[in-house]
Parts: sequence; C-alpha cells; structure tokens
Amino acid sequence: MKARLFLLIIVVAAGVAWTVMAGEWSDKGCRTGQGYALVLTKGGPPDDHEGCRPGLEGPEFTDAYIG
Repeated sequence: MKARLFLLIIVVAAGVAWTVMAGEWSDKGCRTGQGYALVLTKGGPPDDHEGCRPGLEGPEFTDAYIG
C-alpha cells in the first residue's frame, strides 16, 4: 500500500513539473501542445534564446527568440 501511494505521488509530481515547464514554453509564444512536446525534446524549460515565432501554420520553434 505504501509503495502505491509513493508511486502515485511521484506520478503527480512529474505531471505538475511537466505542466509548469510546458507553461514556460507557452509564455514564449508556443502552443500548449508544442510546449509539452518541447519539454520532452529539449529536456525542460526554454533557455533565454529559445521560444516560438509566428509561422505559416502556427508558431514555430526558434533558437533565436527575441521577446
């Protein structure tokens, strides 16, 4: 029983951390879904020079973000 509770706490904490980091991508012009994907592909929140800029099909990742 204690192992299940511990696992549940870890899963919830990971979900909260993932959401917070995705929100940081959203603050830099990325869509919410992009933010979640970028957390996985980039390994966390954006650096100062990373973000999204307007593109033809919606926001696009850029490593030369000025915002």
